[in-house]
Amino acid sequence: MTNNTYNTYTGRVLDSENKTVDSAKVTLELDGQSYIVHSDSEGFYQFNADLNGNTVSARMRVEAEGYQKYNRNIMLSPQHNKIEEIHLTLEQKKSKNSLEKTVGIVTIITAVIGTTIAVATYVGTNSTAQNCDPAYPDFCISKDLPDLQCSDIKQRKFKVLPPDPHRFDGDGNGIGCEKN
Repeated sequence: MTNNTYNTYTGRVLDSENKTVDSAKVTLELDGQSYIVHSDSEGFYQFNADLNGNTVSARMRVEAEGYQKYNRNIMLSPQHNKIEEIHLTLEQKKSKNSLEKTVGIVTIITAVIGTTIAVATYVGTNSTAQNCDPAYPDFCISKDLPDLQCSDIKQRKFKVLPPDPHRFDGDGNGIGCEKN
């Protein structure tokens, strides 16, 4: 018959600025057995383990959202019931929200640059070029361009024929982009 004497071991999980980390998953691997607890709102955790009166080596692992994983060997003794403070390091990854904002900004910039390149490529002075919109006979605006505004082109006071898909002739007098 073995006499099991359980010892209570306590520790604390903090971040690199000594702020408490609550709800961290703390795993103690001892003699092929895993003990799992979670840190409280003050970062404290506690284990009960039977060491049979011996000092033993154990494996400590700590995981918390937003932090790098902690993993190291520790020594446990029946005479010392405190485990050293565990300091977690913040992950260097960008948050999903930050990444989404960055992707959104890049998309907007790409759209603006793409439109500018498209306007520069498809707005020309040769009205006989292929795929030119016949509504604008003084110069070539490709039929494939998205809706343009006068601020998107350099030309002013040019001839406009119906149906005026870009609505350059707002007053319907046959002259496009009259105002600067």
